[in-house]
Amino acid sequence: MWPSQQTRTPLTGVDAAWLRMDVPTNPMVITIALTFDEPIEFQRVHEMVTQRLLRFTRFAQRVTGTQSNTPCWEDDPSFSLEAHLHRIGLPGAGDDAALREMLSALISMPLDPSRPLWQLYLVERYGEGCALVLRVHHCLADGVALVQVFNSLVDSAPTTALAPVHTTRPAGLLDYAFDGLGTMIRSTDALLTEGLKLFSNPERAINLLSGGVAVLSKLALLGPDAPSIFKGPLSVTKRVAWSKPVPLATVKAISRVLGGTVNDVILTAVAGALRRYLLARGEPVSTHGVRAMVPVNLLPPGAKSDGGNHFGLVYVTLPLAVEDQVERMAQLHHEMAAIKASPEAHISYSFVGMLGAMPVGIERTLVDALCRMATLVVTNVPGPRKPNTLAGKPVRRVMFWVPEAAGIGMGVSIFSYAGGVQVGVLVDVTLIPDPEVISAAFDAEMADLIALERAAAG
Repeated sequence: MWPSQQTRTPLTGVDAAWLRMDVPTNPMVITIALTFDEPIEFQRVHEMVTQRLLRFTRFAQRVTGTQSNTPCWEDDPSFSLEAHLHRIGLPGAGDDAALREMLSALISMPLDPSRPLWQLYLVERYGEGCALVLRVHHCLADGVALVQVFNSLVDSAPTTALAPVHTTRPAGLLDYAFDGLGTMIRSTDALLTEGLKLFSNPERAINLLSGGVAVLSKLALLGPDAPSIFKGPLSVTKRVAWSKPVPLATVKAISRVLGGTVNDVILTAVAGALRRYLLARGEPVSTHGVRAMVPVNLLPPGAKSDGGNHFGLVYVTLPLAVEDQVERMAQLHHEMAAIKASPEAHISYSFVGMLGAMPVGIERTLVDALCRMATLVVTNVPGPRKPNTLAGKPVRRVMFWVPEAAGIGMGVSIFSYAGGVQVGVLVDVTLIPDPEVISAAFDAEMADLIALERAAAG
């Protein structure tokens, strides 16, 4: 997954961009939590991390030159596992409310930039069991790569779970046009080859160019997202919540009945949850909806991540004003289908890579502009399909929370594990002090969708 021989490696443009997006009000850190019904001995966790995680270079490397145009991974000369592996206990009843408080406190903390950019916590006294909480900076891995981290830790992990796998994203004239100058120079041969292919297939060239023009026109016309209570000045304090797991088979059944995808179903419920939240607080529901920034995985189907980030970003409007769930899902399905047929995700990937080669000040100005066009981040990561054990203990539940960027104050993370789908909500407390109300509203939306499916099937 990550290089295991080089001791000093430049970050890619995309990874450098995510590194430098860090601000005190929005640390670029992904958090994943695993819960267990049984306790795990701390020494066993220590052995597991040593044997299964530290054999991969990135977990013992720090980033140098963070404010330069060429940040690098290099071995941490004072690396100590004790600085990254922690043992803490839940106070009070040790229930979900206590776990939410603990996770909210951890997620509000930035990582130490002078050390390797990750932390792992064994949270004890969670009911009769425990939880493991892994925090990893976004420059080190995206959601897909983190699933492979999970796969490397569980007991069934093959020894090659994180072996380097080199993949290439689809290339075209528009991709190269948006790459940084250095990337363009390194890609000259590929560009010439691609150009010859396009010359021999003018229809494909026209489709690529027209699609790119349409994407650029869309982005140019978007402008800042509509004002709402979900947008505003941020603090350094975050809060988390999570939904009840829903059987993936049930979500698929809903998608078949309503004519969409699994992702369409979840987005429909997320939009409905935000609608319910606004109405419960007596706030107006804008006919413009709210715009979500949605990561799109660019790895080919079945390919393993080689570390870092391999996704583009697209903008999707959540139609909050649409009360009818069938109509809401139809609108979302139509918009998502149009996005999937366009090069929008690939163009944004190249653009983020270009940001990573720019001076920090310019990058942050452009990131701020991009983030003003969205109100929240919504990401969907497919996890392991079968149940797993870790240190001999069954993993009961897996949840994760995606970081936001710049002035975005809300993130919704969709994760599937062992036949179930669960949603994590991360918010800034100055905007939304009670994210558990949103997660409960999501549960209610899913219950209504399940009722629709059963009525149609019966």
